[in-house]
Amino acid sequence: MIRFPPRLAHISCKGYIKMNEMQPYIAANRSLPEITLKVILISIVLAFVLAMSNAYLALKVGLLTSASIPAAIISFGILKFFRNANILENNLIQTAASAGEAVAGGIVYTIPALILIHYWQHFPYWQCFLIALTSGALGVLFSIPLRQILVNDDSLHFPEGKAIAEVLIVGTDHQLGLREILMGGLFGGLIELLQTGFKLIASQWQLWIVKGRTLMGFGFGFSPTMIGAGYLIGFDMGMSIFAGALLGWGLSIPILSHFSSYDITLPSRNVMALWQSNIRYVGVGAMLIAGLWTLITLLKPVGQGLMSAMKLVHQPTAQWGVARTQRDLPIHYVIMGSLFFLVLIFLLLEQSLPLQILRDVGIAIPVFLTGSIFYIAVIGFLVCAITGYFSGLVGVTASPGSAVLIACLLMTCLLLQALLHAFGNLSHGQWVVIAAIPIFFGALLTGIGAIANDNLQDLKVGQLVGATPWKQQVMLLIGVAVAALIIPVVMELLFQAYGIGDVVPQAGMDFSQTLPAPPAAMMAAVTQGIFNHELPWRFFLIGAGIAVIASAVSWWLKRRGKRFSVLAFAVGIYLPLGTSMALVVGSVMARCLERLLKHHPAADRKQAQHRTTVFACGLVAGSALMDVLLAAPFAFAHNPNLFDIAPHGWQIPAGILGAAVVILLGYNFWRIAQKPMSG
Repeated sequence: MIRFPPRLAHISCKGYIKMNEMQPYIAANRSLPEITLKVILISIVLAFVLAMSNAYLALKVGLLTSASIPAAIISFGILKFFRNANILENNLIQTAASAGEAVAGGIVYTIPALILIHYWQHFPYWQCFLIALTSGALGVLFSIPLRQILVNDDSLHFPEGKAIAEVLIVGTDHQLGLREILMGGLFGGLIELLQTGFKLIASQWQLWIVKGRTLMGFGFGFSPTMIGAGYLIGFDMGMSIFAGALLGWGLSIPILSHFSSYDITLPSRNVMALWQSNIRYVGVGAMLIAGLWTLITLLKPVGQGLMSAMKLVHQPTAQWGVARTQRDLPIHYVIMGSLFFLVLIFLLLEQSLPLQILRDVGIAIPVFLTGSIFYIAVIGFLVCAITGYFSGLVGVTASPGSAVLIACLLMTCLLLQALLHAFGNLSHGQWVVIAAIPIFFGALLTGIGAIANDNLQDLKVGQLVGATPWKQQVMLLIGVAVAALIIPVVMELLFQAYGIGDVVPQAGMDFSQTLPAPPAAMMAAVTQGIFNHELPWRFFLIGAGIAVIASAVSWWLKRRGKRFSVLAFAVGIYLPLGTSMALVVGSVMARCLERLLKHHPAADRKQAQHRTTVFACGLVAGSALMDVLLAAPFAFAHNPNLFDIAPHGWQIPAGILGAAVVILLGYNFWRIAQKPMSG
């Protein structure tokens, strides 16, 4: 999975503690209130909000924003209304809230694949809830024994953890961007209402013409969600996505259309048909190879780091001391909790998997389920260690979660296929249903890895600010439970309102409005390709070949000090054009602002970067939440045009207003960036 890198400002202030020093901001011999009633209530609210917005974003573009900084800034503003609030309370709030983002990454990236393979016709609430809860809780519990090893490893820099700790420290005495994040939320929500609800402003504009037998054209996107997200990912990532969009839409559409038969009077409809039936699979093939390449490039440093870190396990634990800042949840609680959630997974799999097919070929179901639990526990702990190490090595946002997901999925598919071939041959229809099993396993393992990746970062933040680890772990479990409660509802609402991929809940719905869910689509394509041999391999292999070439280009550019993300390039091929181009627009805004401010003093540039970053975070959250709110009446009425008040023939004015939205947002980014320099 890709997460948007938080463009964080390192703001210096009086009393700032250098992050390379092991002395925490709050000394171990000081005891401040941490888990308080206000902390729990604020954490629950923010975990709900951030889980909802990230669930939408994960389905829309397969990318996530970092929740830690927005949660910390909002909690700063709220805690100012309370007397005696402290940095450790703020840290716990951002810890719990960020768990909502991680749970969204674990479940929303994977579970929609069951819809795409038609195993589920909707998202059953309790099954989705249990997948999110059990995998998230195991991610927290499995990472507890790793905390002392990884957060004290000098070779791991935890870049984002240090940035978050710095924001918490600076924010103790200064209000950091609360006004900007609320302004961004208001702007994003209002514009999204006018675009998605009232249809008065276009969210995208495309022009396709027919020249001979060739379809030609391109388009732009005006969605505030995507523009804000594009600002967060930055120019390099945006250009990688643009390259993918240019290849997928600007080059592939003309080539494919030239050799296809279609109705030349409906160019836009035929472009969508070509994208759905062909180009998406090019993107899936490219995403698969890009994820595997990322994993391969990191195997050596991760393996070496884990081997050296695990040597510390045999050293006396007395070196860690029993200070407040070193107290984890007791190990017997960890073991009992892990067993409890593994039993829940046993019951979940017993009720959810197509076990009758396994029974028909002679597989003993109790043995299969017991072996499955052992497999999830062992592989889950390994995934936890690897993703936790990723968190320290490259940060949460740069962690190649998609690569881990692909590796787990392929391993599970191959093991299951070998097991079933050993017991007998299955019919074509049975293989189609069996594809659900590795998706369930992949969802559980991805959830464990996503939470562990986030958890280790938060525990590093806690070490730097002087938090009590076991209290952070309790708040992470609360954040997981809250997110698990709300995310299945959000997924079902969005599915009923818009549809996912090429699956819509009601006949006659507009396929151009469906949510692409790229990681889930990749899972569905890979499992179906392995089991039922119906994948359009020609386009899949074309995408894989393109990714190999792109990887070579990325390596060449890296040696010259430039960045090119192969995974973002692959996502650019897969995403709808309006979505990818809105991301590009936001990333170009980031580069323009960076260039315009380059002659200002460094301190002013950092302040400007911080303020515009939190404005972009608010823009993403506000617009995503508005889409979730609109999804409820849309789903109830089975009509995403329920609130459409645009007059007939409004397309041209709507497009002009969409362009005006881009100009307005660009102006606000500039105005907010200028604010620190004026004062």
